[in-house]
Amino acid sequence: MNNQRNEEHHFRSLRSVECMRHGKRRVVKSHRGSIQIGNGANNLSKKYHSLLIPPITFLLISICTYFVSNRRKLSIMNMSTASIEKRVLTDFFDKTTRHPQVYLRQSQPLPSQINGTLRLVFLSDTHGRHGKIPLPLPEGDVLFHLGDATNRGNLSDVKSLAKWLGENSFHKERIVIDGNHDQVLDKPDLDLMKEYKGVARVLKDEVVQIAGGKLTVVGVSWNSCVSDDYSAVSSNVEKLRNETQKDNLDVDLVLSHIHPYIKGGGIGWHGSRGLTKLVGDLNAPLHCFGHIHWTRGVRQIASGSTLVNCASTWNEPVVIDYDSETKTVKMIHCPFPKEELENSILRNGYLKKWLIEDEKTA
Repeated sequence: MNNQRNEEHHFRSLRSVECMRHGKRRVVKSHRGSIQIGNGANNLSKKYHSLLIPPITFLLISICTYFVSNRRKLSIMNMSTASIEKRVLTDFFDKTTRHPQVYLRQSQPLPSQINGTLRLVFLSDTHGRHGKIPLPLPEGDVLFHLGDATNRGNLSDVKSLAKWLGENSFHKERIVIDGNHDQVLDKPDLDLMKEYKGVARVLKDEVVQIAGGKLTVVGVSWNSCVSDDYSAVSSNVEKLRNETQKDNLDVDLVLSHIHPYIKGGGIGWHGSRGLTKLVGDLNAPLHCFGHIHWTRGVRQIASGSTLVNCASTWNEPVVIDYDSETKTVKMIHCPFPKEELENSILRNGYLKKWLIEDEKTA
């Protein structure tokens, strides 16, 4: 009995100064000797601890970084539609870079034109319903229609739109391209675009300089879009370079009906890879298109080009202020109906570079 108490007292009096692995058992050293106190097979030595610390630290940092970087995106999920006022393009890696202000709320009035810019007004995918577009049309330097003026290749729709533009568009210049609905399937030789003669300039794989030579515009035809072959466009750009003797002819704006391809953008942004490459090769600051009605909105690709889906089937026109001197987009007004705004933001999955400002901070 006394021996047992002495052992217990001895165990409690241990002043452990070192733990080491000894075979499959752990040995505790004290001022009175060594006592085995249990199986240490599952205990890692200092060597293995040092190996584990770096990956564990990296994992914790990665988790923290993920939640911090997605905090803005996660906050969208909890925001009411009324609290979303505008989106401002912000580069997290270069805070000094200037990006356009982007207005998405239909209730947000169109701001005044920024000094020194060209105001560009865009329509697309009206499908014979141009009469429903709110009037008066926004004032601007150039008006564009990006295709699908008709519903099913109806000649009457094109004639009606041409007349409507003549009566309601007071812009200095008008540019039109064709879309997939601007074709008559059983009459492939019938060119509906001729109906715009005297009203708007039709571009088919052409590059032109408008607005007094301040704006170089490429208009892609539907035939090039559907074949995904943009060699005619590239050839015409080179031709203009030779004519103007400018090796570095700067293209400001690419117009197409079909949408480009953006990796991870969702089905509404998984369009033509060839078109995305064309925009990148031309180093165009701005690409405007339509075709996919429900992905109306704004994105940016790695080359820095701003991409705008201008589908305006039931919406107001898209208005863009563009600085032709600095080759930068200053402002984009791309309003959504109130009931569609929040769903569109979440569905489109805007890049993290887009910063949301609500009414209090706008």
